[in-house]
Amino acid sequence: MSRLWLLIGLVSSLINFAHADPAMVSTSIADRFDFPLGAPNGDGYERSRGFNVHGHLGEDWVSAAGPGAVYHAPVSAVANGVVTLARDFKRSWGNVIVIRHAYYEGGELKYADSLYAHLDKIFVAEGQPVNRGQEIGLVGNAHGLYHPHLHFEIHHNVTIGVVHTSATRSLANYADPSIFLTQHRVLNPVHEKLVVNVNTYTMPTFAGIPAKPFYTANAVTRVASSGSPKPSIFQSLFGSKP
Repeated sequence: MSRLWLLIGLVSSLINFAHADPAMVSTSIADRFDFPLGAPNGDGYERSRGFNVHGHLGEDWVSAAGPGAVYHAPVSAVANGVVTLARDFKRSWGNVIVIRHAYYEGGELKYADSLYAHLDKIFVAEGQPVNRGQEIGLVGNAHGLYHPHLHFEIHHNVTIGVVHTSATRSLANYADPSIFLTQHRVLNPVHEKLVVNVNTYTMPTFAGIPAKPFYTANAVTRVASSGSPKPSIFQSLFGSKP
């Protein structure tokens, strides 16, 4: 009898896996945002180039110890979230990671993407949940194109990904990274998970850049219900809005 139950459980797991939607993944809500280098406070690192909404849409971070000292420094996820992009985009990007974060601010559920570019190594996969402070990669130089540094961005608009031309240059779409992190160092802790749609990018990649293997263990079964309104980008794992 025990073998029968084992077989039933295995078949059930395979059915659920087969119907899992890789665009829908679960993530923990962010309880705070830290800095991507020298976490949590950015100790030992400094900005070599700042944010300009009409020019440089992120920040470049280097080591306070001098030129080149940042090379191969560990890069940390700034908050709890789920990896939406993790691949080598070549061109001027090199290895890039984008993480989607859900967080509450003033009682309202919001979301933002953090982008980490020019990496030497990537330690996470698309669809993988990550925790604040988790090492996700190493600082690089975009395959020798630049001096070693971390290019870091925060997007309010979660359709941007790595393609800046997909959204207008405005503070509605992009945030000043250091200001955003400083203003969100402490958030109301919410001990629940959400289902996130990670398939929101207007252009998720460039021609000739293949997708990496997806972290299917985090894929969630999408429950279809005829006549119901289209779900929002975030849904509770339990089927109700938070």
